[in-house]
Amino acid sequence: MSWYVIHTKPRQEFRAKENLENQNFEIFLPKLKVQKLIKKELVIIEEPLFARYLFIKLDQIKSNWFPIKSTKGVHQLVRFGVNVDPVQVPEDLIIQLKQISTQIEEPKALFIQGDPLNVVNGPFRGLQGQFIDLLSNPSGEFRALVLVDILGKLQKIQFSVKDIQRIA
Repeated sequence: MSWYVIHTKPRQEFRAKENLENQNFEIFLPKLKVQKLIKKELVIIEEPLFARYLFIKLDQIKSNWFPIKSTKGVHQLVRFGVNVDPVQVPEDLIIQLKQISTQIEEPKALFIQGDPLNVVNGPFRGLQGQFIDLLSNPSGEFRALVLVDILGKLQKIQFSVKDIQRIA
C-alpha cells in the first residue's frame, strides 16, 4: 500500500474526502485552524493545509482505482506526464505531516502584532500602519488597534476589521 496525491476541484477537499471515505478508501487531509472575518464576525475555521490536494492510500494491484476520478469533489490523481502512473508519496512524509497537523492547535491569527496594514475604507483610506491589537466593542464588532503616522506623529486609531487589509 502506498500513498498518492489527489487533486480536488476548487474548495471541495472536504467533500472529496467524505465521498472517498464512504467508498472505504483511507484518506489523509492535513488541516489547520485559521481566524477569518465572515459576515462581520471573527470565527475560527479549519482549512486544508494544501489547497486542492489530499492524500489517498492505495494498493497498486488490488485497489479499484476507477471510481476515484468519478467521485464528487475529485478532479484527478496527480501524475507527471501523459499515461504515467500516479505520483507516490513517501510514507515518511505522511507520518511527518500527521505529526505536524496534531501539533497545530492554535489558530493562525487574522493579524499578528506588527503586521503592516493598509486602510481600505473610510476617511483614512490609503493610510498605512502597523497592527497592534484586536479589540471587541459592546455590540460584538471587532476593531483593530492600528499605529498610523498622521502628519508626522504616531497615533493609535481603532478601525473596523473589515476596513483594513494586511500588506502582502
